[in-house]
Amino acid sequence: MKPVRLVSTGVLLLLLGAVTPTYAEQEQRQQDANKQEQQAKPEKQQPQRAQKPPRGQAKQQPQRAQQPPRGQAKQQPQRAQQPPQGQAKQQPQRAQQPPRGQTKQQPQRGQQQQGLNRQQQRRAQQQQAAWQQHRAKNWQAEHRDWQQRGGYTADRIPEDRYRDNFGPDHSFRIYSNPVVVAGGYPGFLYGGFYFSVVDPWPQYWSNNWYENDDVYIDYSGDGYYLYNRRYPQDRISIGVYLNFVQPGDRRGVWLQHRARSWQSEHRTWQQRGGYNGYHIPEVRFRRYFGPGHRFRIHGLPLVIVGGYPRFQYGGFWFSIVDPWPEYWGNDWYDNDDVYIDYFGDGYYLYNRRYPGVRIAISVFLN
Repeated sequence: MKPVRLVSTGVLLLLLGAVTPTYAEQEQRQQDANKQEQQAKPEKQQPQRAQKPPRGQAKQQPQRAQQPPRGQAKQQPQRAQQPPQGQAKQQPQRAQQPPRGQTKQQPQRGQQQQGLNRQQQRRAQQQQAAWQQHRAKNWQAEHRDWQQRGGYTADRIPEDRYRDNFGPDHSFRIYSNPVVVAGGYPGFLYGGFYFSVVDPWPQYWSNNWYENDDVYIDYSGDGYYLYNRRYPQDRISIGVYLNFVQPGDRRGVWLQHRARSWQSEHRTWQQRGGYNGYHIPEVRFRRYFGPGHRFRIHGLPLVIVGGYPRFQYGGFWFSIVDPWPEYWGNDWYDNDDVYIDYFGDGYYLYNRRYPGVRIAISVFLN
């Protein structure tokens, strides 16, 4: 019995020894398989985790990494070409247009400003020259009041207008008002009237009194005078003209005095009974009048007296008593050179463009 048990025990041990390695191998294989699976799974999961967590990134990165490169490859050249082209197109436009606008505007503004400056300088120089030429060397000897001049014959300011703008309580500065220089003599606009300075100003007044000194206009006994507050003892004779014709109204005034048939309407001074107006002194005549002293009426002071146009030149007023020929240009008084001459029986206005024609005019000192 004992041998049988021993054999059985031995066989059992052999079987166990054979089975144990088999199980061990199977377990080892199982473990190896599990390890391989675990290793295989992380490899599968890692890309997923690598793709998922940055899925926003992974999706965006691939899109940026893959699609953008392609898109970039397609877009970059376009962006590389188009933006520069857009920039190249816009930059030149920005670079060219603003400067062009600036180059057009700046020169225009610069030229206009320079033109205005030149005009102002010329006007200031002309006014200064006119005032300086009208300065007396010995005012006491050269000055004449209206009584000495034969009485005041110009217009009179209405009483209500006089109270509002004239008298000692209404001072002003001449330079701040429009100044007109006619034939070397200054005149100015103030209070809606034109004032012609017919008297020289004292030599002891300051050179720029008409710019810096307060003056006023008053009526004293026999006529109108200009007073300077800095020199209250002096007064300068001035003439007043109510119907001063503004530049925009001059065309209508001249057209009213155009002849329909000049040959039948014109009359010489002999036909008018002889000239009985003022005679210009010879020295003054040689200086401003005759064929060698032509001028244009445009820009000269123009007033209406007795229904006739009267302009100022050379220190005198000239009233046109004759109509002007119907075949003269509509704007002859603006563009044609004219001159004043004495012929036989009186003074006449000549137009260089129509040398065979002369218009009767009368001369007034004020």
